[in-house]
Amino acid sequence: MGIADLVPGVSGGTIALLLGVYDELIESIKIVTSDVIKLLFKGKFTQAIKTIPFKFLIPVFGGIFAAIFGFVQIVEYLLNTYPVYTWALFFGLIIGTVHVISNRIREWTAQRILLAAIAAFASFLVVGLPPAEAQATTIGFAVTGLIAICAMILPGISGSLIMLIMGQYENVISAISELKLQLLMSFAVGAAAGLALFSRLLSWLLDNYHKATLAFLTGLMIGALRAVWPWRTELPGGQFEVFLPQVKISLLVALLCGVVGYLVVIQLERAGIAREHDEDLS
Repeated sequence: MGIADLVPGVSGGTIALLLGVYDELIESIKIVTSDVIKLLFKGKFTQAIKTIPFKFLIPVFGGIFAAIFGFVQIVEYLLNTYPVYTWALFFGLIIGTVHVISNRIREWTAQRILLAAIAAFASFLVVGLPPAEAQATTIGFAVTGLIAICAMILPGISGSLIMLIMGQYENVISAISELKLQLLMSFAVGAAAGLALFSRLLSWLLDNYHKATLAFLTGLMIGALRAVWPWRTELPGGQFEVFLPQVKISLLVALLCGVVGYLVVIQLERAGIAREHDEDLS
């Protein structure tokens, strides 16, 4: 999830959905930002600590932070040195995710198809917005964290892409690389507020409209493919112009990278199924 959140166009929520931990992730965040806080205000500190699902949250968020700080320079290097191959890998990841998640919806009713189409259209428009220019300020980072965290846990549109559109992506990456603690703390405060609000909405939707929510998320991922199309030329202002590739060796390598991304998703899906099966047995 941490590595995915570093890349514009790939969502950490997508990885959680694939591994079968998405519902548990949203529910755990809701518990911490709602039930635990209520207990703390009532002075029930021991009960509040016991309520936190540490066994789930510590490995998940520990892995996320380790990946963000450990792989940020690697991701930057790959995107700068091998952009076509790297984007092709991510394109394959999303294609595989769309395939896997859409298969979880046994019956594609007209309503679900319409939801997916609306989500795909909206996502396609959002990822095509021109990036803004923004300064690295504490308020700006707090607002960025508030908005971007919602996308980070939402399969389809990535938090990095939202930061790119807001003009804060390079500022945030720089703050992580250079450990600018004041800016990072501002981002964290905004992200915490975003999680508290958005996790409740997602939890309610998954509890009451699970299949419809999956259809909507599938549409988001289809529209987000625009953001990771490997063959593009950067234009002034941070926008991109896409084009069709020429038939040559580099195309074959890119296609191979896409296939690898697709197969990675299939393996992640199998790992998620195996995990759910083990939990059912226990």
